[in-house]
Amino acid sequence: MPYFLIFQVLRGFKMIRGKFKIVLIKASLLVIVIYTIKTNINYIRKTYCIEKQNLYTQTVLISQSRTERLVHEVDCRKIIEGDELEISYALDELKNGDYNYSSNDDVRNNAQNCERFLKMLNYNRFTISNEEMDFPIAFSLLVHKDAVQMEMLLRAIYRPHNVYCIHIDRKSNFSLYDAITAVTKCLPNVFIASNLEDVVYASYSRLQADINCMHDLLNYTDIKWKYLINLPAQEYPLKTNLEIVKILKLFNGTNSIESVYDSASNYRVNETYKVNPKTLKMESTKQRKPPPPHNMTVGKGSAYGAFSRRFVEFALNDERAQDLLKWTEDTYSPDETFWATLAINKHLGTPGIQYNGKVKRYFQIESRPAC
Repeated sequence: MPYFLIFQVLRGFKMIRGKFKIVLIKASLLVIVIYTIKTNINYIRKTYCIEKQNLYTQTVLISQSRTERLVHEVDCRKIIEGDELEISYALDELKNGDYNYSSNDDVRNNAQNCERFLKMLNYNRFTISNEEMDFPIAFSLLVHKDAVQMEMLLRAIYRPHNVYCIHIDRKSNFSLYDAITAVTKCLPNVFIASNLEDVVYASYSRLQADINCMHDLLNYTDIKWKYLINLPAQEYPLKTNLEIVKILKLFNGTNSIESVYDSASNYRVNETYKVNPKTLKMESTKQRKPPPPHNMTVGKGSAYGAFSRRFVEFALNDERAQDLLKWTEDTYSPDETFWATLAINKHLGTPGIQYNGKVKRYFQIESRPAC
């Protein structure tokens, strides 16, 4: 209310007598109080909205990458949930769109200036909880092509308190190696494996590549990681780092290792194999292979898993584990038998394995959280 009106009201009080004067005084005071309250409420509301907008803007700046999405019309949640119509639509968009993807050289050139590289790709956007800080994870990445995709995976799983070893296939082109080298120079907790293998699919070199990274992660880093996760560079996470930490904490030292016994896969280990140098494929020699050492049953599983630190130490240092590793050198796809065999043989006392039955013709070990 304009103040000159208030004064006019007060001047009128002299003309009013008795109880009418008192009533008008109270009414005028009530109007003044209501107007003051309303003014303050509007001010508070306006201030709150501004602060809320500022908070929203800050949150967006922290949580969103500065890189632009190539496709805006697709529903990512539907794609993750397996909606076939949405997946088909997204594929059509990719085929029909004119997208200029980066190359290995682009990644290398961008990483030449670390400050620009980290800012452009928003490597400092993370809000890290104390729970994550207290539970560092080691990652082993196997790369043989496409630095662009490798960098996208690394950016998705990267946290400054974790540690990352990248194994690059030795026969990969120089542009890939140069690009990844440039990236590792900008991120102190990311490094290239000290020994690189010429990886051939289903050969021992594939397993050795993981072993090399595991050895480096155990011996050449001060980060006391709790679990190690090995990944091919063509994968992408569906969980945040915090969600992964919560899952691994539920495991309480047990491993996530697929391990089955089935006679249908015995051909992989009943005879010896070698790499054909012309085709770079594994071929059987038709020579009978002796049984595995230490009365082990050969398991079949995945090349990938989540391994506790104690399991990795056991796999790399236990004499029986090393005898098994040596025995797998001339088998087919030893990366799918080495971890599974360590898990399926109870008499080895392998750390982090929960046994839920007896070995039969077909037997699977499930990694369950230890209660």
